[in-house]
Amino acid sequence: MPDLSFSYPAASVGTRVRQLRLALGLTQSDLAAQTGLASGSISMIENGHHEADRGVLQSLAEVLDCDPSFLVSATAGSTDYDRPKLRAYADASQRSVDRTLFDTITAVEMIRTTGLRSLPVKLPVYDGDLNDDDGIDRIAADVRAAAGIDPDAVIPNVIRSAERLGCVVLPLDRELGRHWGMSLTADGIPVIRVARSSHDPDHDIPGDRQRFTVAHELGHLVLHSGSAQPATPSEAARMEREANRFAASFLVPGDVALEDLEKNGGRVTLSTLATLKQKWGYSVKAFVFRFRELGVIDDAQARSLYKQLSARRWNKEEPHRPGTESAVWLSKALREGFAGPDGIKTAAAASGLGERYIGRWLDWSPSGSPSPPAQIIEMPPRQPSAVRSDRVARISRLPQRP
Repeated sequence: MPDLSFSYPAASVGTRVRQLRLALGLTQSDLAAQTGLASGSISMIENGHHEADRGVLQSLAEVLDCDPSFLVSATAGSTDYDRPKLRAYADASQRSVDRTLFDTITAVEMIRTTGLRSLPVKLPVYDGDLNDDDGIDRIAADVRAAAGIDPDAVIPNVIRSAERLGCVVLPLDRELGRHWGMSLTADGIPVIRVARSSHDPDHDIPGDRQRFTVAHELGHLVLHSGSAQPATPSEAARMEREANRFAASFLVPGDVALEDLEKNGGRVTLSTLATLKQKWGYSVKAFVFRFRELGVIDDAQARSLYKQLSARRWNKEEPHRPGTESAVWLSKALREGFAGPDGIKTAAAASGLGERYIGRWLDWSPSGSPSPPAQIIEMPPRQPSAVRSDRVARISRLPQRP
């Protein structure tokens, strides 16, 4: 551990403090209150205008759940990363987006610092015309091949496929506004964040939606690598459409989708689409869009099917709900690199971070607390009237007021 009696570059300390503060979802005022520092001190530290002495470093480290050595690391701010490929996350606060972004950067730093076995990145990068839908279909087929998936095969686990392509996949507690995922590249590592299931029905993610989200984020990594964040809403919408086209082709290749439709009668009905969903883990609603995209149905037929979906309340809960998925690479890499019952504790110490950081990155269990089961209260049996009268007779009388 570095000798904290010496002073360290204020700029590097400030970078670390800001990174972990945002990763934990704290405001500057929150951090000042929890460390007992003056409200303006955190801003001055983060901007490199104030040197943190040993006592201040210790106080900051306690709240930020790290070793003081992490805050004075010479590599602070050295991680190169791109911004997520969205201009704005619908209905999501900047605070929640920053929390996910800087938590992701911290996870990548932990992976690098601890020397975990790295994943070979096999993710192709598209250099063709993004206006060419056939070109997006072709790169989706190339990505399937890179992941070891047969051209006409159902993808059994999309998250594991992303890991085979070299992506680190980490959980989100819940969606970012109306978005269930985020992706970026940090220090050369493609990272996908995706919501895990939840005990709260308002924030639970169906398995088919989770699969599509992972494929959609793969689309951003493949199609928009090196691209700047969109500057306008129309540009953002275009990038979303491109990622959606990739996800559809990656999950259900067009030729195979048409063959399966023909095998099931050739008519696009809700019952047929529900059957296809059972096979592909791809939502009924997404299949309507997919077959409209493939020219099997027109706009009027698509609108009719959407109305039928709404009438059956399938917009809220479709039948044949597949289970959600989880990542395995990080837990395996930690077991290999830090064997033994205290592996996570040892890895955390090696990275300078608290164990809770790593615990969050490994936690794919449903978020939120499950509703406690209703307690059944056994009522005493009714007593005969004579007994009840006897009990009433034995109740002491209150003394009369003078």
